[in-house]
Amino acid sequence: MKKLFLAVLLVLALSVFAFQPVTLVDDLGRVVTFNKEVERIVVAAPAISDFIVKLGSKDKVVGVTDFDSYITDVEKIGNMVPLNVEKIVSLNPDVVLLTGGFQEGEVSKLEKFGIKTFVVNPTTLNEVFRDLSLVGVILGKDKTAQDYSQKLRARMLNIAKNTFAWKEKPRVIYLSAYGSVSQMWTCGTGSYLNEIIAYAGGINVTAPYTGNNGWFAIGPEFVVKENPDIILVPAYYPGDKGAYDLIMKAEQFKDVKAVKEGKVFIIDGNKASLPNTGLIDLLGEINQLFSENK
Repeated sequence: MKKLFLAVLLVLALSVFAFQPVTLVDDLGRVVTFNKEVERIVVAAPAISDFIVKLGSKDKVVGVTDFDSYITDVEKIGNMVPLNVEKIVSLNPDVVLLTGGFQEGEVSKLEKFGIKTFVVNPTTLNEVFRDLSLVGVILGKDKTAQDYSQKLRARMLNIAKNTFAWKEKPRVIYLSAYGSVSQMWTCGTGSYLNEIIAYAGGINVTAPYTGNNGWFAIGPEFVVKENPDIILVPAYYPGDKGAYDLIMKAEQFKDVKAVKEGKVFIIDGNKASLPNTGLIDLLGEINQLFSENK
């Protein structure tokens, strides 16, 4: 009788904790319902792999693109665009996680084969925190994701509060240049890097402008006219000084304050280009840089 009673209790307990369907809205505004626990994930955008690793669910990933540096010991699916749909189907995933923009067209291709998709495309720091929480729900790590999101947000706000009191703030511009300085990419309103510069204690001289997701091209004349105190440039691997050398050696910039005073600084271009938790580390690094060069 006692064993029967315990068995009944076990059945009841299992029914209480059984998976409940979850409905979420992704970053394309699509309503996506998960009717069963997600156990097999294909990550088609490397930035999202960071969320999965930080939440301790790497074991659920069965496939990543060839460009993923966060998870390297699983099946490779090839390029981010176009996706190798045949390869993805063969991995039998419960969901494929993608980003927006250039990958949006891949969603319908996968859904034709009955593959569930969820698009994660944060463009602001708050959206990074939100999407981390959404991925946490998909992974069944709701509480872990919420706690981690709050921790990152608290770190961001602590830096922002400290820099708010600065009486003098450096005027800053971010320049991504390749081959020449005739056309460079920078960040304005609507980009997370614009937010990072502001929270870190700088004044982004391109903040009044915007473009696709806050990014747009400028010419050397704009930089000369704004004459920034600090120039930030990206590097993507150890020893990468391509953008730095272009800026420092450009004849057009010889009288720009940041160049004359040696305040052209290299930041991690990988962190700057991937909207995930690495942005908060980048915020701390840029804040330290600004603190030392106000």
